[in-house]
Amino acid sequence: MKIGAVIVCAGSGRRLNKDKASLKLKGEPLFCKSIEAFSGFKQVKQIVLVLRDKNFFFAKKNIKNNKVLLVKGGKERKDSVFCGLSALDKDIGSVLIHDGARPFVNKKTIAKMIFVLEKHEAVICGQRATDTVKLLEGSFVKQTLKREDIFLAQTPQGFKKELIMKAYKKFGKKNLTDDAQLIELLGKKVKIIESDSLNFKITYPKDLKLAKLISNEKL
Repeated sequence: MKIGAVIVCAGSGRRLNKDKASLKLKGEPLFCKSIEAFSGFKQVKQIVLVLRDKNFFFAKKNIKNNKVLLVKGGKERKDSVFCGLSALDKDIGSVLIHDGARPFVNKKTIAKMIFVLEKHEAVICGQRATDTVKLLEGSFVKQTLKREDIFLAQTPQGFKKELIMKAYKKFGKKNLTDDAQLIELLGKKVKIIESDSLNFKITYPKDLKLAKLISNEKL
């Protein structure tokens, strides 16, 4: 099975007030950590890194992996993902889509996803909810949900390439929060595996501080 990885790192980082593509941990760009994680698998034949064009020179200086193809992103995340998917080689059968701002994805999670993709068309990873979850109506609690049934979705998310391309072409204009929702709209089932809390996304300044602590880097 030939797998491609699409690492999306084209966001403006408005909530962080920094360009995420230029962020470093211990002197290394965030996206390099994701590239390293995926390139360790022989099944991953191609890695597409989606960036804003102004970051291409910076990326080229830091990437020493001939599997990596740089692609210009779009206006929104979904547009950038589609740009990445469209750039994959024709012989790629499955794809893992990952947020470049999740630098601590571990190889155990990736290995599980590759294994599950051999039998299923779509698989995502996530963390089980540990807090009590409330469904709201306005500013009031409508219902307490069973946290045993709640997962907090993360990336990577894996799909048969043909299926996710079909979903993007049909529903790509919708304002959705992750790629798996497109598959759900097609009426297909999405398998989920458990990841861990370290696979968080650097979105706010506090997340970057936590990432530096995890990396044993001085704040």
